[in-house]
Amino acid sequence: MKREKRIFGAFAALVGIFFLVVLYRTYHIQIQRHEELDRYSSSSEVVKKIKARRGAIYDRNGAVLAISEPRVDLAVDPNGIKMKKEMAAFLAREAGLNESEVFRTLGKKSNFRYLRKNVPYETVRAVYEERTATAARLRELERRRGRDDADESERRRLARWGADLNYVILVDGFNRIYPQGKMLSNVLGWVSKESGEGLGGIESSFNRYLSGGELQVRRLYIPGSGEGALEIDKELESGQAGDIYLTIDSAIQAIAEEELDRMLEKKPALWGGAVVMDPATGRILAMANSPGFDPEEYQKVPLDKRRNYAISSLFEPGSTMKAFTILAAMNEDLVRDGEMFNGHNGVFKFGGRLINDHDKRGLMTLEEVVVYSSNIGTVLIVDRLPAEKMHDYLVRFGFNERSGVQLPGESFKAIRPYQRWFPIGKANIAFGQGLLVNMVQMARAMSALVNGGVFWQPTIVDRIVDPATGRPLLDLVPSFTRMDLRHNVDKKMLAMLRAVVTKGTGGASQLKGIPVGGKTGTSQKYDPVKKAYSKEASVCSFLGFAPADNPKLVIMVVIDEPKGREFGGTVAAPVFREIARRVLPLFGVYGEKDAKEIAPFPRMAAEEALAPITGGAEGVEEVSALEVVAIPVTEGMPVARAVYTLNQAGLDVVVSGSASGTVKRQFPKGGDSVLYGTSVVIESDESMEEEE
Repeated sequence: MKREKRIFGAFAALVGIFFLVVLYRTYHIQIQRHEELDRYSSSSEVVKKIKARRGAIYDRNGAVLAISEPRVDLAVDPNGIKMKKEMAAFLAREAGLNESEVFRTLGKKSNFRYLRKNVPYETVRAVYEERTATAARLRELERRRGRDDADESERRRLARWGADLNYVILVDGFNRIYPQGKMLSNVLGWVSKESGEGLGGIESSFNRYLSGGELQVRRLYIPGSGEGALEIDKELESGQAGDIYLTIDSAIQAIAEEELDRMLEKKPALWGGAVVMDPATGRILAMANSPGFDPEEYQKVPLDKRRNYAISSLFEPGSTMKAFTILAAMNEDLVRDGEMFNGHNGVFKFGGRLINDHDKRGLMTLEEVVVYSSNIGTVLIVDRLPAEKMHDYLVRFGFNERSGVQLPGESFKAIRPYQRWFPIGKANIAFGQGLLVNMVQMARAMSALVNGGVFWQPTIVDRIVDPATGRPLLDLVPSFTRMDLRHNVDKKMLAMLRAVVTKGTGGASQLKGIPVGGKTGTSQKYDPVKKAYSKEASVCSFLGFAPADNPKLVIMVVIDEPKGREFGGTVAAPVFREIARRVLPLFGVYGEKDAKEIAPFPRMAAEEALAPITGGAEGVEEVSALEVVAIPVTEGMPVARAVYTLNQAGLDVVVSGSASGTVKRQFPKGGDSVLYGTSVVIESDESMEEEE
């Protein structure tokens, strides 16, 4: 019993001693060394902040427009490196740099300096291999320490060299990549190669969502040694970067840019623009600018050439404005059915000034005033509308405010107060002079006209989401107001705008089999030096919609200062036509094909294709006029893009596998000639993986 008590007492004493030691250490750390350890814990310092991965930008179908690609940057901490000459030689050799410049950088009084951004993989490998080899040699010398003085000298050198290598920083950075090249460049903007900040377009206006946060490079000091090491703090200083989905459709954008570029090659001009809007929602499906630029090489293009002309360039709308000013008079019931207006043989004195028409006409109906774009007829109609009321309508149509589209750099000029309108000033505004607009304002106004008076705020950003969860980061529900259009004036105006295309100045915008409506505009540019309108420089435009009986698209086209004597009907209307012709099939709207667009069926192809049916060449002549198409090559395309491409060629499609994959195989093969309407089978890569 006594023996058990002694054992228990010894055990209790040991436990008591253990707890006393713990209490002493706690007191020592928390009380006696508190200030010292607090200094150690806060001894790290932030020497550099580095941008984290930037969010991506997609079109409305998920096609990538801008994305960040990983890269490695080479940096140093000059204050930490002691063997500067040797380090300069090593880094210059491995990174392809000038040794003397590297040496000068290492001599700076700084904690962080970039040497080269986006270094090749070989440089990264060389730094890691040098660190590994130095550490291995140092371990070997440590084992032999004390045996040889020469070894001790080498050990100290390697220890210093190994410490210096810790101040060579390999920073994970990112290159901003634009896979579509210059497409949509004036809208997307660009990102600074130095700071990683968005400096134009979407990249700038939504930089706070795209940039996401910053990584911190910290120097962590080792207590008692005076040494330190650099490491990257993986904690983001702010939230996760968001991905942006635009309302832009890449297919429509590509078409708009192609047609715009084609016209400017044929008819050189200062710039051209095209805005394609969905009138039912106010969403912008395309915003084309010509010329564009490569956003990855933005430094090579002057800043003024990177502008988004569609919103930053103001112009006098000219005759396209007549659709809205005449509508205002009609909505106030100031025009009687069947009324005639005197064209005064092309010359009319109003407000002490002469107003001219390009055609000499006498009496005109309301429709003829619109169809023949009569300035005189327009003035006679709009003169019935009080200035205050006319100003009110211009405000309602959005010409006295910015459109509010989510892009930086939108230009805007308020309409002159109606109290300062002299008679000739009001007349000028009636036919599109004396006020300035941008393209989005015009497209928005026409959208309200064709959709029955719903006035949408234009949108180009659809949503911003967390890439990890898909959770929305920003609510972007577009707002709208409703205009009171009475007496069916919108339907009457739309009918007259259809007549502009079939009978008047908009003939070049016609589509075979699809009704189109619109209005041409040709406005002389004001010369501030001469203080008069130029006889040579003009802005040519066309504002239209299609199909006219159920509009799916509103398209605004502007060509600024085309060379030669050009008009809205000669340079802008054809661009509208080609954009609409190629885009409407995406909405299930098809026109008629011209005979010259139907390729004759090649004899050999016909014989081979029809042999199983006709029994040989017999009867080939009977089908030689059938339409034949060449099958596009779709391997490697996203399935959705492949289906669209094949449908555009007049072919049916059968999809085998997931619709979200990439085309792995197709049958028949690309390049083969087949009859119009033939079915093409495409297999996606996801389906192949499942089969394996």
